[in-house]
Amino acid sequence: MLKSITFTGDIDAQGHDNLKTIAAGATLLVFDTVVLDPPQSPPILYTLHTPPNAIGRIARDNGVHALLLAHLSPTIDNHRAEVEASIRSSFSGGISFAQDKMKLEP
Repeated sequence: MLKSITFTGDIDAQGHDNLKTIAAGATLLVFDTVVLDPPQSPPILYTLHTPPNAIGRIARDNGVHALLLAHLSPTIDNHRAEVEASIRSSFSGGISFAQDKMKLEP
């Protein structure tokens, strides 16, 4: 089975169309997860980052199999259940939160 991994960096809504092209059908999408859903993070942060509800829609709409949430901010660490629930509202694949020295099995 072909496996593919797509990594994001800081990306806002304007970059989502390009992401859709490279993430289509990805086995794993590694997504920087820095902000909560609006309006729970400072507005300026949404000019650089994708909120969890949009991460879930992107993953679902592009046939991504699993998400690895990375580049986690302390805010995300303190609200993991809320972040996962937001993503789950549109995405049913696997969701993991990255940790130092984490290993993923193929």
